[in-house]
Amino acid sequence: MEAKMVLPGDEIATAEEFEPGEGTYEKNGLVFAATPGVLILDPGNRVARVRAFNPPAELRVGDIVYGVIDDIRGMMATATIQAIHGRARQISGESEGTIHISNVSEDYTEDIHDKFRLGDVIRAKVVQVKPSVQLTTAEPDLGVVKAMCSVCRGPLELRGRDLYCPRDERTEQRKLAADYADLRLFVPASELGGGTIPEKHRGGRGEGADRGGRDRGGRGGGHDRFRDRGGGGRGRDGRSPRGGGRDRDRGRHR
Repeated sequence: MEAKMVLPGDEIATAEEFEPGEGTYEKNGLVFAATPGVLILDPGNRVARVRAFNPPAELRVGDIVYGVIDDIRGMMATATIQAIHGRARQISGESEGTIHISNVSEDYTEDIHDKFRLGDVIRAKVVQVKPSVQLTTAEPDLGVVKAMCSVCRGPLELRGRDLYCPRDERTEQRKLAADYADLRLFVPASELGGGTIPEKHRGGRGEGADRGGRDRGGRGGGHDRFRDRGGGGRGRDGRSPRGGGRDRDRGRHR
């Protein structure tokens, strides 16, 4: 079928033939275009759609994005995504992404506030889009690309590995992108790590994994550490296992 351009209000089909899809609406048994674009009639699924001439960009796994940190709670930071690297179109759909503390830096992070502050502009990678947008900055080219002083809100300058506020003469730390002082805004996204997702970022995390699945230095979770203490530790019901302290105490009193 030849591509046909339509304008808002153009009649494109009857409701008996096609159901209204994206960019269309139904009225009095007829289907009309809701936006200017290209008409797409899908006879197999019996759906009529209008594809916009300049559709908004949709987030995809592997995209490099820019956003502003607007919330930090517990082990999570939330960023409002404002742009996709290499694409000029406005973002459609979900515009917020979350960064788990384990996805903040290549190194272990004790406190997420040591890596991000409210108002920081970050460059991140999309590692999940559904059911929610998840981001990572745990790569050299990802992280904070613009930071403001926590006191005076003036821009921070890079000095060595720290950020310096010339007004307050104080330093702060962040998880910085490698090009913080000289941003590479016009290179292909692939040069910033776009398109590839390391294995450690694949898949979601359950609540249990958040608390015990990852620990300092790559050790096991918190529950394992407690079981390893005291020569055998305690079982799940709180009782000592066979051969534990109670049996030894009984032996002394016999």
